[in-house]
Amino acid sequence: MNEIEQIKAKAITFPDQAKAIVVRDQKSLGLANQFFLNIRALRKEIASYFDPIIEAAKEAKRKADHTRAEAVSQKERAEAPLVVAEAYLNEQITDYKWEQDRIRAEEEEKNRLEAIKIEAERRQKEEDDRLAQAAELEAVGATEEAEALVNEAIEEKEKPLEVYVPPPATPKVELNGMTMVTNWHAEVVSLKELCLAVGQGKCPLAYVEANMPTLNTLAVRLKKEMNIPGVKAVSETKSRPTGR
Repeated sequence: MNEIEQIKAKAITFPDQAKAIVVRDQKSLGLANQFFLNIRALRKEIASYFDPIIEAAKEAKRKADHTRAEAVSQKERAEAPLVVAEAYLNEQITDYKWEQDRIRAEEEEKNRLEAIKIEAERRQKEEDDRLAQAAELEAVGATEEAEALVNEAIEEKEKPLEVYVPPPATPKVELNGMTMVTNWHAEVVSLKELCLAVGQGKCPLAYVEANMPTLNTLAVRLKKEMNIPGVKAVSETKSRPTGR
């Protein structure tokens, strides 16, 4: 068994040994204090083995990060003119597509209304013809045939309009090798109003988040004197060895 395995095997026994100590008096306090120092010493042994490995890995990562950052920087500089050109063309294409889509939508609505108008006029003419024919039949005593035509006219009138809407004349904008994507994101325009809405129960609490770094800084500075609604300063005391 190598050195680190021996240390790990030793460390496994420490929790049970620590739990066997109950601080009741000065003697047991001394035992706890000494065992605390023993833990500290064993942690130093573990650190002396692993810290160089960790530091070497950190150094390798720092070098890799530096190489990566330099490559990213060079790539961004190389692409910068293309980004400008792409942004310009994207704006041009987007504006044109939106305008064409607007025109197509207007044409579609115009075609739809025209088709509905034509169909409504056709059905009205058929209804008028049926009613006129029914009147003629009624005049010659063909009551049943006249009633059938009237009922048929009523049924046709109650049917929903079904029309064919011809496609708009303006062609749909087709893009080669690219597509238009619309992305949405939230923007807080008034944090005060958002917090007020949360406080009034109009929005869930998850919509806002406390600034913990700032609050922790205030807790360290103000301690018990900290007085912020909904926040309290909490202290936590732990034993630690002095020196190294």
